[in-house]
Amino acid sequence: DMRLFRQHVGIPLLLLFLMLLDGQISTLIASFLPIRFHLVCHLVLIFLLFISVEVSDVTAFTIFLVIGILYDAYYFHVIGIAILLLPLLSVLVNKYNTIMMGNKITRFLSVLILVFLFEFVSFLLANLVSLTSMEISIFIVYSLAPTMVLNSLLLLLLQPVLEKVYL
Repeated sequence: DMRLFRQHVGIPLLLLFLMLLDGQISTLIASFLPIRFHLVCHLVLIFLLFISVEVSDVTAFTIFLVIGILYDAYYFHVIGIAILLLPLLSVLVNKYNTIMMGNKITRFLSVLILVFLFEFVSFLLANLVSLTSMEISIFIVYSLAPTMVLNSLLLLLLQPVLEKVYL
């Protein structure tokens, strides 16, 4: 039936498209900013929250495991960071879904938490395996904080549409 098709084909394809779009938007924004700034668009994480009302825990975990592999290969060029974080974040969202989806404010804060966790833990893991040698203060000022602002603005723009579609 249509719901199964949407859950098992439509949503994974949408998330794959968003993963690729995240990179394009991030690159576009970077072209307008001083070189030190590194903003990361996280439409995938914004949608993770909203699709959690529609897909089962196992389906979400599987989708984000696959997206994690692709994300690692495409962005980090090393398998391990997103393949670990994205499925874990999907478990977190599915576990606390009723709280996170409670109202506009909890949805907004939840997206900020997801973006923070993904970015901060990615940075820590990248440091651990010597993918980066950036100082944490530099990371917070030039990457984490601007990324949080960008994704807050994206959520504010997208929230009305996402609420109509998923709630």
